[in-house]
Amino acid sequence: MKSSVVSIEDVPLNGFHRLLTVRSGGGSFVDGYVLSIIGVALIHMSKSLALDDFWEGMIAASALIGIFFGGFLGGALTDVMGRKRLLFAGPALFIVASLAQYWAESEVVIFFLRLLLGIAVGIEYPVATSLLVEFLPKKYRGPRLAMLTILWFAGAASAYIVGEVMFNALGSDAWRLVLASAAVIGALLFIVRLGTPESPRWLIKQGRSA
Repeated sequence: MKSSVVSIEDVPLNGFHRLLTVRSGGGSFVDGYVLSIIGVALIHMSKSLALDDFWEGMIAASALIGIFFGGFLGGALTDVMGRKRLLFAGPALFIVASLAQYWAESEVVIFFLRLLLGIAVGIEYPVATSLLVEFLPKKYRGPRLAMLTILWFAGAASAYIVGEVMFNALGSDAWRLVLASAAVIGALLFIVRLGTPESPRWLIKQGRSA
């Protein structure tokens, strides 16, 4: 009697894959939200802190600078720590840096916090997407990865909607709350990712079984 072995490449899509898509795609949603919320808050923040053109540009670009370094950092740390631990690094930074923006009193602090948020986004890219690809059957990878892009734009759209609603309800001084609102989504992402398994390839590299 022959025993057949089904490769992970060919298994049917199941609940685990759907949940993992949410866990990975949630990072794309938060990324879109975090990167776009500054566009909603910057005008009001600039008036409140009396920012000049230089600091407006630096604050607007700070997250993009952070992404550049975060991508390298995430890739390097993955080889040392595995993907499971780094899945929580991004949400943790989202929570801490977003909340800290509420108490920021200067353009330098805002720039530094936005830089940290960019690093968190940069860490997400090589970690969450790669983990999803490892577990997904090959026929579903394209559609699921395309879904991550859609979730990014959904996060960006949500940032503009939430920001406008908060400003209309609370006034122009609400820019601190608008920026800090990303912490709520970061916390939800942290909770959703609890129980995520480690990367099988990393476990094999470490000489351990999944």
